[in-house]
Amino acid sequence: MGNLLMAVLHGGVWPKERKYAWGIKGNTSGYGNEMYPIPEKEQLERYADAFYGLSKLFQKMPCQKERLGDEDLEALFGAVKQSACAGCKEEMLCWGNCYFKTCRLLFEMVTQLEYDGCYSEEAKRQLESQCSQSEAVATALQEFYGQARMELMWNNRMMEQRMAAGEQIFQTAELLKQTASAFEPCPEQEQRIWKKLKRELRYLSIELQGIRVFMCEEDRMEVYLFLRAQKHTCVSAKSIGEVLSGCSGWKMRPAWNCRAAAGEETASFHFVPDTKYQIFCGISKITKAGELVSGDNYAFLQKDTGKVVMSLADGMGSGIGACQESEKVIELLEQFLDAGFPQETAVRMINSCMLLQNRQQMFSTIDLCMVDLYNAKCDIMKSGAASTFIKTGNEIEVIGGSTFPSGVMQQSDYESMHRKLESGSTIIMMTDGVLEALPSDDREQQMAELIGRLATRNAKEYARRLMEKAYLMQKLKARDDMTILVGSIWEK
Repeated sequence: MGNLLMAVLHGGVWPKERKYAWGIKGNTSGYGNEMYPIPEKEQLERYADAFYGLSKLFQKMPCQKERLGDEDLEALFGAVKQSACAGCKEEMLCWGNCYFKTCRLLFEMVTQLEYDGCYSEEAKRQLESQCSQSEAVATALQEFYGQARMELMWNNRMMEQRMAAGEQIFQTAELLKQTASAFEPCPEQEQRIWKKLKRELRYLSIELQGIRVFMCEEDRMEVYLFLRAQKHTCVSAKSIGEVLSGCSGWKMRPAWNCRAAAGEETASFHFVPDTKYQIFCGISKITKAGELVSGDNYAFLQKDTGKVVMSLADGMGSGIGACQESEKVIELLEQFLDAGFPQETAVRMINSCMLLQNRQQMFSTIDLCMVDLYNAKCDIMKSGAASTFIKTGNEIEVIGGSTFPSGVMQQSDYESMHRKLESGSTIIMMTDGVLEALPSDDREQQMAELIGRLATRNAKEYARRLMEKAYLMQKLKARDDMTILVGSIWEK
């Protein structure tokens, strides 16, 4: 990361005594905006092209099969012949002159096994009329068919992994392309800010050694500064951000990974536009009665892109096993999303990972809510999760989910919804243990009524009070793990 950041800074505007050393060329009286090619950018683009090519190879691999193919059936009939017909005096007749008639009958029996799980009486009578070893053939056919179906299932799972790997490689190529695009200079912005900022920072006893400006999504500006404070001077990044705001015309703040202050050693600082909205979060949890740990896990993740991710996972069952499954899902979600992968890709890869290692039939739901604090847009994804409630004013919207948990289906199954929030909107996420605590048949409607009666606007208090009501309805004895996650959106 350090090398990438240095490369980013090297592509920006530097003091004129260093402009040739860092790749800027122009006349000695000003700041040239014609730049030499940046090796790091070209290298990243070559990496991206290589990953694109590799992802295409994965796309050309065989697809999943729902049924046994011709080659599989031929191998199946060959196994039946070798097992049940070896030594039979009619073997040459059945598998010679009457080969197609025998295969047609066995194919009809395989079809019945596939759809009904057993042979029909008519099929048994037909086999007995044509074969003296009918019982042995029927038993062998059922046994080898079961093995072939098991092998087909595992092959499909491996192909699912290949598909996920191919998609992951493709998304990695996309991220490399995006990173390479960050090296594209914005010379006009850099020169405009450079002149003002260099002068203003002198009053704070800070030397501006380099600047890099680039535009991110929705034309939002990000700025990297290379700074060094004079001896015995220490200036906070927040103060530098205020000066940068005045020079750039954007309200800027230090990024979450930015160092706290500028000191005597030269260091880099990352600044991003301040968000229009802010979010306050609250959490309330109760473990199932008799269990030591909860099978529910959650996470809040705030990114430099101005997006906040609220995630909730409910491991099937309760106790340590359920906790381990949901914890694994949350950790993977955080890693993928923090790396910049899209939500859909992250969910698909997690589902594929759980399928491959799921030998104990342990599953976990995924409930994901991503809020953009620049425009209050909300993206919700559900994979087997309970309903989410969004309260705006006096209106309450119920967003339900009906898909399977991660690790159940070979193809990842999820639902994705998009909403535009307002200042004062509240998002309430919960596990199914909370809804199942309500006595009504229409639990979602009853929960919406409970939410509507809560008067507080504090997210922590909101989660606590709602949990208290659900807990009291179970007479203070939780029948399942219960977790409530609340996020309140407010304009700054």
